[in-house]
Amino acid sequence: MTLSELSEKANIIAGQQRVLRSHWNHYGNSLIQAITLSKASLHLTVGCNTDNGLGFWLFDHFLIRVTPEQAFNGHIFNYTVEVRDNPECVLIGRARLSDDGMLDEAINIDQREAVLDHFLNKISGVYAALYQATQRGESLTLAVLAQHHAAV
Repeated sequence: MTLSELSEKANIIAGQQRVLRSHWNHYGNSLIQAITLSKASLHLTVGCNTDNGLGFWLFDHFLIRVTPEQAFNGHIFNYTVEVRDNPECVLIGRARLSDDGMLDEAINIDQREAVLDHFLNKISGVYAALYQATQRGESLTLAVLAQHHAAV
């Protein structure tokens, strides 16, 4: 392969990476706007927004994170839950972002309400476990949440 061929391929790769990064940022903006503008009482607050992930505090106790996979040209988002001051997390869902800005091949990241519905669907097991623990008067730890999520 010649230098010019390598340079051309490198430019194509770099362009695709810029597009993917732009889609990730757009997804994050759509989700944050949808959550903050929602009239529903979700008890979610924006915790952090970086190139490495989004974070939302649920009832100021559980941190829901959305992070891109740690791979070159990664198209997969991981949805995890963790608690304050604990490095452990529980994987609660995954999604794929395509090169054309579609989430799981069905949702355009421009559609804030659809992005929010997708996110809430991914984390609905956490709400279900919280509700169940509240109704039973039980404590809910991350370990119990992991068991609950595995059973769902």
